[in-house]
Amino acid sequence: MSTSYRPAKLPVIQSAPPKMTGITALALFFCSALLALLPASELPRLPRELNPKAQTYTEQKKIPYLTEPYLSSSPEDLGDGLPVGTLNLPGAEKAIEALRNDDNAGKYGNLDSILLWKDGRLIFEMYSRRGRVDGPHYAMSITKTLTSITLARAIQLDLLSMNDLDKPVISFMPEIDRSKIRPGVETITLRDALSMKSGLRFPDRNFARTLGGKFKRQEFFQALFENTAPVTPEKKQYRYTGTDPSMVMMIVDTLAPRTAQEFIAREVAGKLGAIYHWDDQPCGIPKSGAGSSFTARSLLKFGITVIQGGRYGGEQLLAAEYVKLVMSSHRGEGYFYHFHNRQKKAAGRRVHMVSGIGAGGQYMAAFPSLNIVAVATAHNKGEIGRPLEAILEHLVPLFVK
Repeated sequence: MSTSYRPAKLPVIQSAPPKMTGITALALFFCSALLALLPASELPRLPRELNPKAQTYTEQKKIPYLTEPYLSSSPEDLGDGLPVGTLNLPGAEKAIEALRNDDNAGKYGNLDSILLWKDGRLIFEMYSRRGRVDGPHYAMSITKTLTSITLARAIQLDLLSMNDLDKPVISFMPEIDRSKIRPGVETITLRDALSMKSGLRFPDRNFARTLGGKFKRQEFFQALFENTAPVTPEKKQYRYTGTDPSMVMMIVDTLAPRTAQEFIAREVAGKLGAIYHWDDQPCGIPKSGAGSSFTARSLLKFGITVIQGGRYGGEQLLAAEYVKLVMSSHRGEGYFYHFHNRQKKAAGRRVHMVSGIGAGGQYMAAFPSLNIVAVATAHNKGEIGRPLEAILEHLVPLFVK
């Protein structure tokens, strides 16, 4: 059974009638004081029988809907390393109520959460439907973005260097038999893979997926490299695929002391105290195109780390030079290093946004000029942009002058 999380409406206590005794009046006084001390609301959490770390895409469908949304302009400090503050700007109360009404009307589809961080603090937190503060939500293609973040952590730890971005992918895979790969594969660089410009082309869109159960790790890429069409400069054009981020993850898996999955647990998610579930591909490395699930607060921490130049909690977690490439707007709009770089309109102005975006309405968005990070999760069918509309229509305008 789902539970209502709307802030409780306290009963109004009328003035005591003339004949009220002193004892009755005293009792009413203490009752009124007690009511004033009761918490206004309670953060929605997963039902006890559900394990946060086991929240796969399928398992999340079992989460019951909240009967009412939870909204707070003064988020609770959970001791999770995420400082909190208060959203008390002029117009904030009206904006939040408008957001509530639009969400109730279904304007943004099946919205599950919205979080807003500004100048070092979480200042707004909302959960609706399947949204839970401790419930990992499927991230879909934000998984690509998190794969890039994982690489940035590997660079910071000197497992590879920034110069290595321009080295051939196969130079990081010592088990590849170069005599069998198709012409041009040797020209694919790590930077190509990070730009979705590897040029790998297969007989059909599901070809790579059919190989995963047959070949493990580098054997899987050997099979891909043997079955692609020849890679030419003309073929090395932007194409959004799951194969390119998988190459990035394979490189991390090869360079990490143990495995990429262990590296994520210890050096990426573990460093932020993230609550998550991240599936493996059939070939044995973590899924890289889609397949991870993180709580909204965990995604927010990743976004904060990026907007802060790779720093979080006083520690340089990601290579600063790599993050600078991610955040640069000089290339114009596009998809770079597995981040979307866009200009969006809020309150009549164009605002620069760097984000991870996932199918169904998942957003981990940084607005550098405003020093804002926003996260949204949803389980929409199509309508991927609806949750971002909620952020741009109601929250970001509070800070646009």
